[in-house]
Amino acid sequence: MNERAAAPVHTKARDMNFSIRRFLAVSTLALSMSTAATALAQTPDEFVKTGHAQLESLLKQPVSAQRDAQISSTMDQMFDYSELVRRCFREHWNELDAAKQAEVSDLLKEFIRKNYQKNLKRTLNYDVTYTGTRGQGSDIVVRTQAQSKTNVREAPVQLDYVIEGSPNGPFHVVDIVAENSSTVTNYYRQFHRFLTTPGQGYPYLVEKLKKKIAELDAQH
Repeated sequence: MNERAAAPVHTKARDMNFSIRRFLAVSTLALSMSTAATALAQTPDEFVKTGHAQLESLLKQPVSAQRDAQISSTMDQMFDYSELVRRCFREHWNELDAAKQAEVSDLLKEFIRKNYQKNLKRTLNYDVTYTGTRGQGSDIVVRTQAQSKTNVREAPVQLDYVIEGSPNGPFHVVDIVAENSSTVTNYYRQFHRFLTTPGQGYPYLVEKLKKKIAELDAQH
């Protein structure tokens, strides 16, 4: 008699647990969809502001493996490394076989990550102003200006982010232009020279990238 009376209680408990799990699952899904919709609703300058603020906050934290992993993850969301690398090589990209493309992509990605973090650390004590956007072919350029907080007489630094994506997103950074100097264009000129100069070529390019990465590691 007692066992039969207890059975419905267990059934109700199972039903309640199932309802709670389903509620949590639906809530999580709704939250993720809301977050995705918010990200897609960003304007290009909001996209850059959000990414820059996240990286700046992380760089102010004590150095740790977890912090570095979060920085890398944030940058991976901001940058389209594949497109950036292709733009750096232009007509030379298809001259490389798959193994070489993979090798230089990994090296250039590592270099860009480290170099961008180094430059961000230099401007942690700067006020960044967003001065508008403009079209550049199929890309969108987000213009920013950084002014030193500690030296008001120092000339402001102009830094532009070249964004790939439709006007409504999603967006990705494919170039950074500092004081009218394009990162992609500078890399292309160097790579073109390495690849077309007798006695240099692809091995020389890889050697140079590895050397630059080692120099950044030494400064860390």
